[in-house]
Amino acid sequence: MRGETLCVALSLALLTGAWSSPPGTQAGKLPDVPTLLAPDAYPGSLRAELMKAYAAAIANPRDASANGRLGVVLHACGHIEEAEVSYQRAHLLDPKSFRWAYLLGIVYAQRGNFDQGASAFREALHLDPGYLPAGLKLGECLLASGKWQEAAKFYEGMVAKQADRPEPYCGLGRVRAIRNDLNGAVESLRKAVELFPNFGAAHYGLARTYERLGNKELSLEEFALYDRNRNSAPEVRDKFLDEVQVLSASVSDPLRPGLELARQGKLGEAAAALEKALKTNRQLVRAHVRLVALYGQLGQPARAEEHFQEAVRLDPRNAESYFNHGLLLASQQEFREAAEAFRTALEINPQYPGARLNLGSMWEAQGNLQEAVAAYQKALEDNPNDPQAQFDVGRVLVNQEKYPEGIQHLLQSLNTTNEDRKPTYLYALGAAYARSGDRTNGLRCLHLAREEATARGQTQLVQTIDADLHVLETEGRSP
Repeated sequence: MRGETLCVALSLALLTGAWSSPPGTQAGKLPDVPTLLAPDAYPGSLRAELMKAYAAAIANPRDASANGRLGVVLHACGHIEEAEVSYQRAHLLDPKSFRWAYLLGIVYAQRGNFDQGASAFREALHLDPGYLPAGLKLGECLLASGKWQEAAKFYEGMVAKQADRPEPYCGLGRVRAIRNDLNGAVESLRKAVELFPNFGAAHYGLARTYERLGNKELSLEEFALYDRNRNSAPEVRDKFLDEVQVLSASVSDPLRPGLELARQGKLGEAAAALEKALKTNRQLVRAHVRLVALYGQLGQPARAEEHFQEAVRLDPRNAESYFNHGLLLASQQEFREAAEAFRTALEINPQYPGARLNLGSMWEAQGNLQEAVAAYQKALEDNPNDPQAQFDVGRVLVNQEKYPEGIQHLLQSLNTTNEDRKPTYLYALGAAYARSGDRTNGLRCLHLAREEATARGQTQLVQTIDADLHVLETEGRSP
Protein backbone atom coordinates (compact mmCIF):
# COMPACT_ATOMS: atom_id res chain seq x y z
CA MET A 1 0.00 0.00 0.00
CA ARG A 2 2.89 2.33 0.76
CA GLY A 3 4.24 1.84 -2.78
CA GLU A 4 0.86 2.58 -4.35
CA THR A 5 0.50 5.80 -2.35
CA LEU A 6 3.97 6.90 -3.42
CA CYS A 7 3.17 6.37 -7.11
CA VAL A 8 -0.06 8.35 -6.83
CA ALA A 9 1.68 11.20 -5.02
CA LEU A 10 4.45 11.22 -7.61
CA SER A 11 1.97 11.36 -10.49
CA LEU A 12 0.15 14.29 -8.91
CA ALA A 13 3.38 16.15 -8.38
CA LEU A 14 4.33 15.63 -12.01
CA LEU A 15 0.99 16.90 -13.23
CA THR A 16 1.21 20.09 -11.19
CA GLY A 17 4.81 20.64 -12.25
CA ALA A 18 6.17 21.00 -8.72
CA TRP A 19 8.02 18.39 -6.72
CA SER A 20 8.83 19.46 -3.20
CA SER A 21 10.93 17.88 -0.53
CA PRO A 22 8.83 15.88 1.97
CA PRO A 23 9.19 16.45 5.70
CA GLY A 24 12.37 15.19 7.21
CA THR A 25 14.57 15.16 4.08
CA GLN A 26 16.63 18.19 5.00
CA ALA A 27 19.78 17.64 6.98
CA GLY A 28 21.61 20.73 8.11
CA LYS A 29 22.75 22.51 4.95
CA LEU A 30 20.79 20.25 2.60
CA PRO A 31 18.92 22.18 -0.08
CA ASP A 32 15.38 21.17 -0.93
CA VAL A 33 14.77 18.47 -3.48
CA PRO A 34 14.63 20.33 -6.81
CA THR A 35 11.36 21.67 -8.13
CA LEU A 36 10.79 20.00 -11.45
CA LEU A 37 8.58 20.54 -14.45
CA ALA A 38 5.64 18.68 -15.93
CA PRO A 39 6.24 15.26 -17.59
CA ASP A 40 6.42 16.59 -21.15
CA ALA A 41 9.51 18.59 -20.21
CA TYR A 42 11.51 15.35 -19.91
CA PRO A 43 12.50 12.92 -22.69
CA GLY A 44 10.01 10.07 -22.98
CA SER A 45 12.70 7.39 -22.87
CA LEU A 46 13.93 8.65 -19.49
CA ARG A 47 10.65 9.47 -17.75
CA ALA A 48 10.34 6.00 -16.18
CA GLU A 49 13.97 6.14 -15.04
CA LEU A 50 13.40 9.63 -13.65
CA MET A 51 10.30 8.55 -11.70
CA LYS A 52 12.16 5.55 -10.33
CA ALA A 53 15.12 7.71 -9.22
CA TYR A 54 12.84 10.31 -7.66
CA ALA A 55 10.83 7.63 -5.80
CA ALA A 56 14.08 6.21 -4.38
CA ALA A 57 15.21 9.67 -3.24
CA ILE A 58 11.86 10.27 -1.53
CA ALA A 59 11.90 6.86 0.15
CA ASN A 60 15.51 7.33 1.31
CA PRO A 61 15.97 11.10 1.68
CA ARG A 62 19.30 10.80 3.53
CA ASP A 63 20.77 8.27 1.15
CA ALA A 64 23.56 9.94 -0.86
CA SER A 65 23.40 7.35 -3.63
CA ALA A 66 19.66 7.84 -4.12
CA ASN A 67 20.02 11.63 -4.33
CA GLY A 68 23.04 11.32 -6.59
CA ARG A 69 21.26 8.91 -8.91
CA LEU A 70 18.44 11.42 -9.28
CA GLY A 71 21.11 13.98 -10.22
CA VAL A 72 22.58 11.65 -12.85
CA VAL A 73 19.20 11.14 -14.55
CA LEU A 74 18.38 14.85 -14.43
CA HIS A 75 21.83 15.60 -15.84
CA ALA A 76 21.20 13.15 -18.70
CA CYS A 77 17.86 14.86 -19.39
CA GLY A 78 19.69 18.17 -19.80
CA HIS A 79 18.17 19.75 -16.66
CA ILE A 80 21.46 21.00 -15.25
CA GLU A 81 20.14 23.29 -12.50
CA GLU A 82 18.04 20.52 -10.94
CA ALA A 83 20.93 18.05 -11.33
CA GLU A 84 23.18 20.50 -9.47
CA VAL A 85 20.82 20.52 -6.47
CA SER A 86 20.67 16.71 -6.37
CA TYR A 87 24.47 16.44 -6.61
CA GLN A 88 24.79 19.01 -3.81
CA ARG A 89 22.54 16.88 -1.60
CA ALA A 90 24.53 13.73 -2.42
CA HIS A 91 27.84 15.49 -1.75
CA LEU A 92 26.68 16.90 1.59
CA LEU A 93 25.32 13.52 2.66
CA ASP A 94 28.55 11.73 1.66
CA PRO A 95 31.44 14.22 1.54
CA LYS A 96 33.95 11.36 1.20
CA SER A 97 32.51 10.25 -2.14
CA PHE A 98 34.69 11.28 -5.07
CA ARG A 99 31.83 10.66 -7.50
CA TRP A 100 29.45 13.30 -6.15
CA ALA A 101 32.12 15.96 -5.64
CA TYR A 102 33.33 15.40 -9.20
CA LEU A 103 29.91 15.45 -10.87
CA LEU A 104 28.99 18.54 -8.86
CA GLY A 105 32.10 20.23 -10.24
CA ILE A 106 31.06 19.31 -13.79
CA VAL A 107 27.61 20.89 -13.53
CA TYR A 108 29.06 23.99 -11.85
CA ALA A 109 31.43 24.37 -14.81
CA GLN A 110 28.67 23.68 -17.34
CA ARG A 111 26.65 26.52 -15.83
CA GLY A 112 29.63 28.89 -15.95
CA ASN A 113 30.26 28.87 -12.18
CA PHE A 114 33.98 28.26 -12.59
CA ASP A 115 35.07 29.25 -9.08
CA GLN A 116 32.60 26.80 -7.54
CA GLY A 117 33.63 24.22 -10.12
CA ALA A 118 37.28 24.62 -9.19
CA SER A 119 36.44 24.20 -5.51
CA ALA A 120 34.48 21.01 -6.17
CA PHE A 121 37.24 19.56 -8.37
CA ARG A 122 39.80 20.31 -5.65
CA GLU A 123 37.69 18.36 -3.18
CA ALA A 124 37.44 15.50 -5.65
CA LEU A 125 41.22 15.48 -6.25
CA HIS A 126 41.82 15.46 -2.51
CA LEU A 127 39.88 12.18 -2.47
CA ASP A 128 41.52 10.75 -5.62
CA PRO A 129 44.61 12.76 -6.66
CA GLY A 130 45.31 10.57 -9.69
CA TYR A 131 42.01 10.95 -11.55
CA LEU A 132 43.14 12.70 -14.73
CA PRO A 133 39.74 14.08 -15.93
CA ALA A 134 39.30 15.91 -12.62
CA GLY A 135 42.73 17.50 -12.90
CA LEU A 136 42.11 18.63 -16.47
CA LYS A 137 38.74 20.10 -15.57
CA LEU A 138 40.23 21.97 -12.60
CA GLY A 139 42.79 23.51 -14.95
CA GLU A 140 40.03 24.54 -17.38
CA CYS A 141 38.09 26.20 -14.55
CA LEU A 142 41.15 28.16 -13.44
CA LEU A 143 41.73 29.33 -17.01
CA ALA A 144 38.08 30.23 -17.52
CA SER A 145 38.02 32.29 -14.30
CA GLY A 146 41.15 34.23 -15.29
CA LYS A 147 43.36 32.91 -12.48
CA TRP A 148 46.45 32.74 -14.65
CA GLN A 149 49.09 32.47 -11.92
CA GLU A 150 47.22 29.75 -10.08
CA ALA A 151 46.57 27.93 -13.37
CA ALA A 152 50.27 28.09 -14.26
CA LYS A 153 51.32 26.55 -10.92
CA PHE A 154 48.66 23.88 -11.24
CA TYR A 155 49.67 22.83 -14.76
CA GLU A 156 53.34 22.86 -13.79
CA GLY A 157 52.45 20.41 -11.03
CA MET A 158 50.50 18.23 -13.47
CA VAL A 159 53.40 18.19 -15.93
CA ALA A 160 55.74 17.08 -13.17
CA LYS A 161 53.44 14.22 -12.11
CA GLN A 162 52.05 13.16 -15.50
CA ALA A 163 54.83 13.90 -17.96
CA ASP A 164 53.49 11.35 -20.44
CA ARG A 165 50.18 13.16 -20.96
CA PRO A 166 49.94 15.92 -23.62
CA GLU A 167 46.96 17.79 -22.07
CA PRO A 168 48.84 19.39 -19.15
CA TYR A 169 51.51 20.69 -21.54
CA CYS A 170 48.79 22.19 -23.72
CA GLY A 171 47.19 23.85 -20.70
CA LEU A 172 50.54 25.20 -19.54
CA GLY A 173 51.22 26.52 -23.03
CA ARG A 174 47.90 28.36 -23.05
CA VAL A 175 48.65 29.99 -19.70
CA ARG A 176 52.13 31.03 -20.79
CA ALA A 177 50.75 32.57 -23.97
CA ILE A 178 48.19 34.53 -21.98
CA ARG A 179 50.97 35.79 -19.68
CA ASN A 180 53.06 36.82 -22.74
CA ASP A 181 55.71 34.15 -22.16
CA LEU A 182 55.60 33.30 -25.86
CA ASN A 183 58.79 31.26 -26.05
CA GLY A 184 57.69 29.27 -23.01
CA ALA A 185 54.30 28.74 -24.63
CA VAL A 186 55.93 27.35 -27.79
CA GLU A 187 58.07 24.99 -25.69
CA SER A 188 55.03 23.59 -23.82
CA LEU A 189 52.78 23.35 -26.87
CA ARG A 190 55.54 21.69 -28.90
CA LYS A 191 55.82 19.05 -26.18
CA ALA A 192 52.07 18.49 -26.35
CA VAL A 193 52.16 17.76 -30.10
CA GLU A 194 55.23 15.55 -29.69
CA LEU A 195 53.20 13.40 -27.31
CA PHE A 196 50.05 13.55 -29.48
CA PRO A 197 50.80 14.74 -33.04
CA ASN A 198 47.13 15.27 -34.01
CA PHE A 199 46.27 17.48 -31.02
CA GLY A 200 44.11 20.16 -32.69
CA ALA A 201 43.96 22.57 -29.74
CA ALA A 202 47.75 22.48 -29.32
CA HIS A 203 48.31 23.19 -33.03
CA TYR A 204 45.91 26.12 -32.82
CA GLY A 205 47.79 27.48 -29.78
CA LEU A 206 51.08 27.16 -31.66
CA ALA A 207 49.65 28.91 -34.71
CA ARG A 208 48.48 31.90 -32.70
CA THR A 209 51.71 32.06 -30.68
CA TYR A 210 53.91 31.96 -33.80
CA GLU A 211 51.69 34.66 -35.27
CA ARG A 212 52.38 36.86 -32.24
CA LEU A 213 56.11 36.13 -32.55
CA GLY A 214 56.00 37.31 -36.16
CA ASN A 215 56.90 33.91 -37.62
CA LYS A 216 54.38 33.84 -40.46
CA GLU A 217 55.66 30.66 -42.09
CA LEU A 218 55.37 28.51 -38.95
CA SER A 219 52.06 30.11 -38.06
CA LEU A 220 50.52 29.14 -41.42
CA GLU A 221 51.97 25.65 -41.09
CA GLU A 222 50.33 25.20 -37.68
CA PHE A 223 47.02 26.63 -38.88
CA ALA A 224 47.03 24.03 -41.66
CA LEU A 225 47.65 21.26 -39.10
CA TYR A 226 44.86 22.65 -36.94
CA ASP A 227 42.43 22.63 -39.90
CA ARG A 228 43.17 18.93 -40.44
CA ASN A 229 42.90 18.01 -36.75
CA ARG A 230 40.53 20.58 -35.24
CA ASN A 231 38.32 17.89 -33.63
CA SER A 232 41.16 15.61 -32.59
CA ALA A 233 42.25 15.33 -28.96
CA PRO A 234 43.83 12.65 -26.76
CA GLU A 235 41.32 10.13 -25.42
CA VAL A 236 40.55 10.50 -21.73
CA ARG A 237 38.30 7.85 -20.22
CA ASP A 238 35.89 9.25 -17.65
CA LYS A 239 33.86 6.46 -16.05
CA PHE A 240 31.78 8.87 -13.95
CA LEU A 241 30.71 11.15 -16.78
CA ASP A 242 30.28 8.15 -19.11
CA GLU A 243 27.26 7.04 -17.09
CA VAL A 244 25.55 10.38 -17.71
CA GLN A 245 26.42 10.32 -21.40
CA VAL A 246 25.19 6.76 -21.90
CA LEU A 247 21.83 7.72 -20.40
CA SER A 248 21.75 10.91 -22.45
CA ALA A 249 22.41 8.95 -25.65
CA SER A 250 19.29 6.89 -24.97
CA VAL A 251 17.09 9.98 -25.22
CA SER A 252 14.75 9.63 -28.18
CA ASP A 253 14.59 12.90 -30.11
CA PRO A 254 12.52 12.62 -33.30
CA LEU A 255 14.43 15.55 -34.81
CA ARG A 256 17.90 14.19 -34.09
CA PRO A 257 18.40 12.34 -37.44
CA GLY A 258 17.38 15.41 -39.46
CA LEU A 259 19.44 17.83 -37.41
CA GLU A 260 22.50 15.58 -37.68
CA LEU A 261 22.11 15.33 -41.46
CA ALA A 262 21.85 19.13 -41.63
CA ARG A 263 25.03 19.45 -39.57
CA GLN A 264 26.77 17.20 -42.12
CA GLY A 265 25.60 19.44 -44.97
CA LYS A 266 23.18 16.84 -46.39
CA LEU A 267 20.40 19.38 -46.77
CA GLY A 268 17.98 17.40 -48.94
CA GLU A 269 18.20 14.33 -46.72
CA ALA A 270 17.84 16.49 -43.62
CA ALA A 271 14.66 18.11 -44.97
CA ALA A 272 13.22 14.68 -45.79
CA ALA A 273 13.99 13.40 -42.29
CA LEU A 274 12.33 16.40 -40.64
CA GLU A 275 9.28 16.07 -42.90
CA LYS A 276 9.04 12.43 -41.81
CA ALA A 277 9.08 13.50 -38.15
CA LEU A 278 6.28 15.99 -38.87
CA LYS A 279 4.10 13.22 -40.33
CA THR A 280 4.07 11.72 -36.84
CA ASN A 281 3.60 15.02 -35.01
CA ARG A 282 2.69 18.25 -36.84
CA GLN A 283 3.20 20.21 -33.62
CA LEU A 284 7.01 19.97 -33.69
CA VAL A 285 7.79 23.68 -33.87
CA ARG A 286 11.55 23.13 -34.07
CA ALA A 287 11.10 21.03 -37.22
CA HIS A 288 9.07 23.76 -38.96
CA VAL A 289 11.61 26.41 -37.93
CA ARG A 290 14.56 24.38 -39.19
CA LEU A 291 12.80 23.61 -42.46
CA VAL A 292 12.40 27.33 -43.17
CA ALA A 293 16.20 27.55 -43.26
CA LEU A 294 16.75 24.25 -45.09
CA TYR A 295 14.28 24.93 -47.90
CA GLY A 296 15.70 28.43 -48.23
CA GLN A 297 19.17 26.94 -48.75
CA LEU A 298 17.74 24.37 -51.16
CA GLY A 299 16.16 27.09 -53.29
CA GLN A 300 12.57 26.08 -52.52
CA PRO A 301 11.08 29.32 -51.16
CA ALA A 302 7.44 28.22 -51.44
CA ARG A 303 7.98 25.23 -49.15
CA ALA A 304 10.04 27.36 -46.77
CA GLU A 305 7.19 29.88 -46.61
CA GLU A 306 4.67 27.12 -45.76
CA HIS A 307 6.76 26.01 -42.80
CA PHE A 308 7.29 29.59 -41.64
CA GLN A 309 3.53 30.18 -41.54
CA GLU A 310 3.02 26.95 -39.59
CA ALA A 311 5.85 27.76 -37.16
CA VAL A 312 4.38 31.20 -36.44
CA ARG A 313 0.91 29.72 -35.99
CA LEU A 314 2.21 27.24 -33.41
CA ASP A 315 4.55 29.68 -31.65
CA PRO A 316 4.19 33.36 -32.63
CA ARG A 317 7.01 34.38 -30.26
CA ASN A 318 9.80 32.24 -31.69
CA ALA A 319 12.61 34.60 -32.72
CA GLU A 320 14.39 31.92 -34.77
CA SER A 321 11.34 31.58 -37.07
CA TYR A 322 11.53 35.26 -38.03
CA PHE A 323 15.32 35.19 -38.31
CA ASN A 324 15.23 32.23 -40.73
CA HIS A 325 12.41 33.90 -42.64
CA GLY A 326 14.55 37.03 -42.93
CA LEU A 327 17.37 34.99 -44.47
CA LEU A 328 14.90 33.43 -46.89
CA LEU A 329 13.54 36.82 -47.97
CA ALA A 330 17.06 38.25 -48.29
CA SER A 331 18.01 35.36 -50.62
CA GLN A 332 15.11 36.44 -52.83
CA GLN A 333 16.32 40.06 -52.72
CA GLU A 334 13.20 41.13 -50.84
CA PHE A 335 15.30 43.40 -48.66
CA ARG A 336 12.56 45.54 -47.15
CA GLU A 337 10.52 42.51 -46.06
CA ALA A 338 13.67 40.80 -44.79
CA ALA A 339 14.51 43.86 -42.68
CA GLU A 340 11.05 43.67 -41.14
CA ALA A 341 11.58 39.99 -40.30
CA PHE A 342 14.92 40.67 -38.60
CA ARG A 343 13.35 43.60 -36.72
CA THR A 344 10.60 41.27 -35.42
CA ALA A 345 13.20 38.73 -34.28
CA LEU A 346 14.93 41.52 -32.33
CA GLU A 347 11.66 42.65 -30.76
CA ILE A 348 11.20 39.11 -29.41
CA ASN A 349 14.86 38.69 -28.44
CA PRO A 350 17.00 41.87 -28.56
CA GLN A 351 20.16 39.75 -28.28
CA TYR A 352 19.32 37.23 -31.01
CA PRO A 353 22.69 36.30 -32.61
CA GLY A 354 23.22 37.81 -36.03
CA ALA A 355 19.84 39.53 -36.28
CA ARG A 356 21.13 43.07 -35.87
CA LEU A 357 23.98 42.59 -38.33
CA ASN A 358 21.59 41.14 -40.89
CA LEU A 359 19.23 44.04 -40.31
CA GLY A 360 22.12 46.38 -41.10
CA SER A 361 22.87 44.42 -44.27
CA MET A 362 19.26 44.84 -45.40
CA TRP A 363 19.45 48.61 -44.89
CA GLU A 364 22.73 48.65 -46.78
CA ALA A 365 21.22 46.65 -49.65
CA GLN A 366 18.51 49.30 -49.92
CA GLY A 367 21.13 52.05 -50.08
CA ASN A 368 20.33 53.43 -46.62
CA LEU A 369 23.86 53.63 -45.23
CA GLN A 370 22.88 55.80 -42.26
CA GLU A 371 20.46 53.16 -40.94
CA ALA A 372 22.96 50.42 -41.79
CA VAL A 373 25.73 52.03 -39.75
CA ALA A 374 23.29 52.62 -36.87
CA ALA A 375 22.36 48.91 -36.86
CA TYR A 376 26.00 47.80 -37.03
CA GLN A 377 27.01 50.21 -34.26
CA LYS A 378 24.17 48.94 -32.09
CA ALA A 379 25.48 45.42 -32.65
CA LEU A 380 28.89 46.68 -31.48
CA GLU A 381 27.33 48.19 -28.36
CA ASP A 382 25.79 44.81 -27.57
CA ASN A 383 29.07 42.99 -28.26
CA PRO A 384 32.11 45.28 -28.55
CA ASN A 385 34.40 42.34 -29.36
CA ASP A 386 32.39 41.06 -32.33
CA PRO A 387 34.82 41.05 -35.31
CA GLN A 388 32.01 40.80 -37.86
CA ALA A 389 30.34 43.91 -36.45
CA GLN A 390 33.70 45.75 -36.53
CA PHE A 391 34.14 44.65 -40.15
CA ASP A 392 30.65 45.74 -41.21
CA VAL A 393 30.94 49.16 -39.57
CA GLY A 394 34.41 49.70 -41.00
CA ARG A 395 33.43 48.66 -44.49
CA VAL A 396 30.48 51.06 -44.66
CA LEU A 397 32.52 53.93 -43.23
CA VAL A 398 35.21 53.35 -45.88
CA ASN A 399 32.54 53.38 -48.57
CA GLN A 400 31.47 56.75 -47.16
CA GLU A 401 35.14 57.84 -47.52
CA LYS A 402 35.52 58.13 -43.75
CA TYR A 403 38.86 56.36 -44.02
CA PRO A 404 40.56 56.86 -40.62
CA GLU A 405 37.48 55.81 -38.65
CA GLY A 406 36.71 52.92 -41.00
CA ILE A 407 40.28 51.62 -40.93
CA GLN A 408 40.28 51.56 -37.13
CA HIS A 409 37.22 49.31 -37.15
CA LEU A 410 38.72 47.06 -39.81
CA LEU A 411 41.89 46.70 -37.72
CA GLN A 412 39.72 45.56 -34.80
CA SER A 413 38.08 42.92 -37.01
CA LEU A 414 41.45 41.15 -37.30
CA ASN A 415 41.03 39.93 -33.71
CA THR A 416 38.67 37.28 -35.05
CA THR A 417 39.07 33.66 -33.97
CA ASN A 418 37.36 32.57 -37.20
CA GLU A 419 40.46 31.97 -39.27
CA ASP A 420 38.43 31.43 -42.46
CA ARG A 421 37.15 35.01 -42.26
CA LYS A 422 40.53 36.58 -41.61
CA PRO A 423 41.67 36.74 -45.29
CA THR A 424 38.50 38.69 -46.16
CA TYR A 425 39.06 41.11 -43.30
CA LEU A 426 42.70 41.64 -44.32
CA TYR A 427 41.64 42.19 -47.92
CA ALA A 428 39.11 44.84 -46.91
CA LEU A 429 41.74 46.55 -44.76
CA GLY A 430 44.24 46.58 -47.63
CA ALA A 431 41.66 48.03 -50.01
CA ALA A 432 40.75 50.69 -47.42
CA TYR A 433 44.39 51.74 -47.00
CA ALA A 434 44.82 51.91 -50.78
CA ARG A 435 41.68 53.99 -51.28
CA SER A 436 42.81 56.36 -48.55
CA GLY A 437 46.07 56.95 -50.44
CA ASP A 438 48.27 54.78 -48.21
CA ARG A 439 49.67 52.54 -50.97
CA THR A 440 52.39 50.98 -48.79
CA ASN A 441 50.04 49.63 -46.14
CA GLY A 442 47.55 48.72 -48.84
CA LEU A 443 50.06 46.49 -50.59
CA ARG A 444 51.25 44.99 -47.30
CA CYS A 445 47.73 43.99 -46.21
CA LEU A 446 46.75 42.70 -49.63
CA HIS A 447 49.83 40.46 -49.75
CA LEU A 448 49.04 39.17 -46.25
CA ALA A 449 45.45 38.57 -47.30
CA ARG A 450 46.63 36.62 -50.33
CA GLU A 451 48.89 34.42 -48.17
CA GLU A 452 46.05 33.70 -45.75
CA ALA A 453 43.54 33.00 -48.53
CA THR A 454 45.99 30.71 -50.36
CA ALA A 455 46.68 28.75 -47.16
CA ARG A 456 42.94 28.14 -46.78
CA GLY A 457 42.23 27.26 -50.39
CA GLN A 458 40.04 30.34 -50.98
CA THR A 459 40.80 30.47 -54.69
CA GLN A 460 38.12 32.98 -55.70
CA LEU A 461 39.33 35.45 -53.11
CA VAL A 462 42.93 34.92 -54.24
CA GLN A 463 41.92 35.81 -57.81
CA THR A 464 40.16 38.97 -56.64
CA ILE A 465 43.18 40.03 -54.58
CA ASP A 466 45.52 39.32 -57.50
CA ALA A 467 43.48 41.63 -59.72
CA ASP A 468 43.73 44.46 -57.17
CA LEU A 469 47.44 43.84 -56.58
CA HIS A 470 48.02 44.07 -60.32
CA VAL A 471 46.36 47.49 -60.38
CA LEU A 472 48.33 48.77 -57.39
CA GLU A 473 51.71 47.37 -58.43
CA THR A 474 51.62 48.18 -62.13
CA GLU A 475 49.48 51.26 -62.40
CA GLY A 476 49.74 52.73 -58.90
CA ARG A 477 45.98 53.16 -58.68
CA SER A 478 43.68 52.21 -55.84
CA PRO A 479 41.50 49.13 -56.30
